[in-house]
Amino acid sequence: PASVKDEVNRIYLELYPNASTHVVNRCFGDLTRLQAGEYPGYHGCDTSYHNLQHSLDVTLAMARLMDGYERTRARDHRRNGELDARLFRFGIVTALFHDIGYLRKVNDTRHKNGAEYTLTHVSRGAKFLEDYMNRIGMAELAPMAMRIIHFTGYEKSIDKIDVASPTFRMIGNRLGTADIMAQMADRCYLEKCRDRLYPELVEGGLAARD
Repeated sequence: PASVKDEVNRIYLELYPNASTHVVNRCFGDLTRLQAGEYPGYHGCDTSYHNLQHSLDVTLAMARLMDGYERTRARDHRRNGELDARLFRFGIVTALFHDIGYLRKVNDTRHKNGAEYTLTHVSRGAKFLEDYMNRIGMAELAPMAMRIIHFTGYEKSIDKIDVASPTFRMIGNRLGTADIMAQMADRCYLEKCRDRLYPELVEGGLAARD
């Protein structure tokens, strides 16, 4: 987490030299605590594929995609949709917590593994972000966070996700792209699909046991 946080902050501050890294730093810390079971109200991560490494990989990819977009946009004045520091932070937050819906709450006595939430984890993550965005001082973006996160799932068709502007759709498209790219770029992707992802899909009811 520390290494990815430092690289994301480097990218962030190169684009916005006067920006504060407080929110980004807090979010990395909170995600790490959540995944480790050290965050109030939640069990730690018990899914072997959708884990802390996956969230960090997606976040790094998201930061790089947003960086590329903004640098290209700055050179082409015909393009609209400026990605300011606030929206960059928004993209990082949604990337960090895009799979937080796999975590079980401590009062959950019905499910034995977070993978059982596979079909609904995005909507659960949206509910988490609705509250969390208020906690980090980004309450005005909570409604968009709840929608943008669906670009990483299959509960809603992408063309049916209602966003406030083309800029937010651009952020959503990059989040969905980062989610796919980060997985496929992993040198152990095929092994992880076989040994980690498939068992999760079985628990989630999307695949049959051998």
